[in-house]
Amino acid sequence: MSDDQIRWSRQEDVELTWVHKDKEFSHRLITNKLHGSPMSFHITTYMPHFDVMVEGDGKHEVILYCLHGWSTQIVESTGITHHFKQGDAVFLPKDYRYRHVIGEAGLVIAVCATPSKEAGDM
Repeated sequence: MSDDQIRWSRQEDVELTWVHKDKEFSHRLITNKLHGSPMSFHITTYMPHFDVMVEGDGKHEVILYCLHGWSTQIVESTGITHHFKQGDAVFLPKDYRYRHVIGEAGLVIAVCATPSKEAGDM
C-alpha cells in the first residue's frame, strides 16, 4: 500500500484484544502494522463496576475520549479525583498511575496512542 492511500477499518474486521479478561477489551482499529500510522486509534470497552489500577508503560502517550458511560479516576500520587463522562477527554503522559472505577453503565472510550499500539498490546 502506498503512504497516500486512504484506508478504512471496522471493529468487526480487527482482532479483539482482552486487556483484562471479561472486564476490558479493545479493538485496535488503526495501527502501524495495519495502516502504516505512527499513532493508533482504538475503541475500548469496560464492563460495569470494574475497579483497576492503570499505569503508564513509560513508552506510550495516550489520549482517552469518553463515548458512553462514566468512571471515576483517582490519581494515586495527589488524590485528585475526576468523574470521567461522555464528552470528556484526558491526556496521559508516558508515566502515570491512577485508580479507575467504572460506573454502573460500563464505559466505552476512544483511545489514541503514540507510538502505535498493535492488536495484543496492553
